[in-house]
Amino acid sequence: MKTRQYVSFDWAMKRLLRSKANFGVLAGFLSELLRENITILEVLESEANKDFKKHKKNVLDLKVKNSRDEIIIIEVQYDRDYSFFHRILWGTSRVVTEHLHEGDDYFRVQKVISVNLIYFDLGEGEDYIYHGVTSFRGIHKNDVLRLRANEKKDLGKDSVHKIFPEYYLIKINRFDDLAKDTLDEWIYFLKNEEIKPEFTAQGLQEAGRVLAYTKLNKEEQIDYNNYIDTRRRRDSELRTKFSEGLEEGLEKGLKKGRLETARSMKKEGIPGEIIQRCTGLSLDEINGL
Repeated sequence: MKTRQYVSFDWAMKRLLRSKANFGVLAGFLSELLRENITILEVLESEANKDFKKHKKNVLDLKVKNSRDEIIIIEVQYDRDYSFFHRILWGTSRVVTEHLHEGDDYFRVQKVISVNLIYFDLGEGEDYIYHGVTSFRGIHKNDVLRLRANEKKDLGKDSVHKIFPEYYLIKINRFDDLAKDTLDEWIYFLKNEEIKPEFTAQGLQEAGRVLAYTKLNKEEQIDYNNYIDTRRRRDSELRTKFSEGLEEGLEKGLKKGRLETARSMKKEGIPGEIIQRCTGLSLDEINGL
């Protein structure tokens, strides 16, 4: 069996990247994604990530500072879930409410950016990186609602969408392995667990040092191998459930079609035996129409 060169990013989020000594890895990735220098201040503990050893959730909440000295909470998550859109909505809502203390003014609501690493089919689209923001557009004039000058000053924001949560959906498996810029270099690594010598993206060379499989101690290697086996079984179960659901839906659709055909034939006075041969339905089903 080929020895792994690097550990997977989702496991690293649980065990390695929570350490302040390794903040440079995630800070580099986020800086490339957001196109500005990001400094990680701390990992925020919440109900979703207190007990990461049980591998319940691949979620990491980070308090960061951007190049304009604004404080932002970034939620990085990785999971394989067919209710993903609803889960990321719940995730950002959770982060907002957990970090607004009782009695605080609403002005203290933190900006939240949700970064989602997706390794399964989600929605339809040709791109591999999607960015979602909240904007308000006029129904009649089709204009975008803007902040007034005094609101910009009071809020410290230059546009409405910078108040509301933002979402990044990175569909790793859709990436074509052609690294055209430094962000692509990161996505190449996330997909292939390989860092090419010519890659220059922020944090990527540090990732190569921190995430090397050979750097793990024996206990960590056992934990990692068990985690990968568990993830494979879970992915297989998800695929099986999805396939079974699809087959069940198709079967129900076919049955409905046969019933409609039989009903039409019966209205035309065609004998039940002929309808049975054409549709495969039982005589009891045909007579009950």
